[in-house]
Amino acid sequence: MVLERLKEAFDFVGVIDTNRYLDIKFDYNLIGYESIFVVGLGYPNTYLKHEKDKLTASMYTYGYDYHDVLKTLMHESLKDLGIEYKALVDNHTVDERKCLELTGLAFKGKNNLMINKNLGSFFFIGLVVTKNKYPELIVKNNDSCGDCTICIKACPVKALDDGFDWKKCISGYNQEKRSLTDYEIEKNTLLMGCDICQRVCPYNKGVNSTNIEAFHAKPTAYVIINDLFDLTQKDFNKKYGKHAYVWRGKTLLLRNALTILLRQKNTAYNDKIKETLNDKKYPEWYKVDANNILEKLEKFKV
Repeated sequence: MVLERLKEAFDFVGVIDTNRYLDIKFDYNLIGYESIFVVGLGYPNTYLKHEKDKLTASMYTYGYDYHDVLKTLMHESLKDLGIEYKALVDNHTVDERKCLELTGLAFKGKNNLMINKNLGSFFFIGLVVTKNKYPELIVKNNDSCGDCTICIKACPVKALDDGFDWKKCISGYNQEKRSLTDYEIEKNTLLMGCDICQRVCPYNKGVNSTNIEAFHAKPTAYVIINDLFDLTQKDFNKKYGKHAYVWRGKTLLLRNALTILLRQKNTAYNDKIKETLNDKKYPEWYKVDANNILEKLEKFKV
């Protein structure tokens, strides 16, 4: 019944014995649990371009926060079955991607993303771990990237040249609360994350899952630049808090927004940047970047 309920709610479901995972990677949090249900839920292959007064983060953030959506679906699917389980989405110690790989429902691509034959890499992963033991559901998967190197060539920071390097990855460093190098500032393109390697992936050609309304792009997929300057963190969360891009805070999004303004040679917000440099609530790592970017912006002719 658990499998059937989850299949009704999710795009794919696989099941592995907990010991199959523990034989590879021990995790104390799985002790006492017998089965791991691995679920996947697709999101739209929709790309929104920046506009003059508003900017976007990675494509997965256009809809509402996947943590909330997946967990709600899990609980709604299983609430009346009377079983003991945990619903896990992202913020835990179990390697979701390894669990998914063990089901055979996806393989790990050269871009470090999990790739499913129907959804490409445009899907979210969740786990339901149960106290009861259920039959495994594993499929054979011989898919791979083969000789394809499109994503490797497309990566502007060479983060895939020798296997995936998180320290080089744009999505890695633009989520860090530290001052960026000039090179990192130059290469950043989004408020958070980077979609280049999955946008060019052949497995994502023609993929577009639109079944889940919560994942459709919302008006607040765009963040208004003035809001990054003018709203308090509390008011910002009230307006944009249903999106996954808020998790690192407004200041980090503002810093990344400044890198985009520099790419656009957009000097319309120079005065607002100056105000933040004199505001004690902004941390030093932000002010170093803001001052650096402002100096470059002021060289452009208005």
